[in-house]
Amino acid sequence: MYERSNSLVNVTLYMDGEIDSEALAASALPLILDELPVFTGFSTIDQGVSAAAMTAIESNDMMPIIKEELKNKIQFKRMTEGKEELTIDFTKKPKAELTDVEKEKVERRRVQNRMAARRFREKEKTLETKLRKVSHFCQIEN
Repeated sequence: MYERSNSLVNVTLYMDGEIDSEALAASALPLILDELPVFTGFSTIDQGVSAAAMTAIESNDMMPIIKEELKNKIQFKRMTEGKEELTIDFTKKPKAELTDVEKEKVERRRVQNRMAARRFREKEKTLETKLRKVSHFCQIEN
């Protein structure tokens, strides 16, 4: 089913969630690709749709096309609202090295934490021994 609205083509494929055969996919997808317009503000629509179509054909699954359609709808909405195109960069950023001052702060915190933990353990031990003495005294008294 094709429906034109504001130079967009809405494509709805009624299938059971998967492409039944590669022949069906090969016949349906070029039609979809030919019908999609090129938006002036988008830089990745053609490549994204092409890649999604190829992935859908290879995996016999419609999910890549659905994801690409959703991404294009979001981009179109951003463009109509006057926002710039949303781009995602998946490159790993190098980890920032700590300066000498920051390394000293971290080490100081670790030492403080160790000391606080040691004090807490000692306090718990003294409380435990005190409660044992009280318990023992109460047992003797009873």
